[in-house]
Amino acid sequence: MFAATPCLLFLFSCSSAKKQSNNSQPDTTTVSATPPFQTKEPERYQAIRTITVTKATGESVTAKTNIAKDGPLRRDEYDKVIYLETEQGPFVLLPEQKIYAALSAGPDPTSEDSPAENSPERLLNTETVSTRYQKVGTEVLWGRGTTKYQTVNTSTRGTVSNSETLIWIDDQLGMPIKSTTTSTDGSNTTMELTDISLEADKRLFQIPADYQKVSPSEIRQRKSGN
Repeated sequence: MFAATPCLLFLFSCSSAKKQSNNSQPDTTTVSATPPFQTKEPERYQAIRTITVTKATGESVTAKTNIAKDGPLRRDEYDKVIYLETEQGPFVLLPEQKIYAALSAGPDPTSEDSPAENSPERLLNTETVSTRYQKVGTEVLWGRGTTKYQTVNTSTRGTVSNSETLIWIDDQLGMPIKSTTTSTDGSNTTMELTDISLEADKRLFQIPADYQKVSPSEIRQRKSGN
């Protein structure tokens, strides 16, 4: 059994060399279930994330989030609600009403405003798919150098249509600062990360002194009443 191994290796080498000689262009496409680049956020930064979902009918919805992160500290600020991850634990704030509540297990994962649902990891790894990644080239976005990738995703569950995504990876941050996904039904989703700063004001992770503490149930009631 072991004696045959060198022969097999030799045949494999010859076969590989023949394939390479027949293909003068380098193959920049790889097949992987995970991106060939990091999707982790920087340890410290601030930015504005804009997500626009456009239906095939042309209707579109845009949501903006002000993001701030400093190690384990985090702030996700939406239109009328703020989620904080502090040294004392997670909190949710309603700035218009100047109230806040402690969250024992972080933001409600079923909420469409939950930061966990919109993190870079979540945005790029929402489902197990068969993905082809191809490096397209380089491009400058908002004064920042990026490397552009094109992907074609096919759901392994067979319940989601094939989709094509373009991703711009910031050369300094090593994370996506823009992505566009187009589905076969004509719908489109765009994510942009702008106004990026590698600093984060410590005051952003503090609860203002004039805010009143209430129960989580009251926060949910007040939020749904907006």
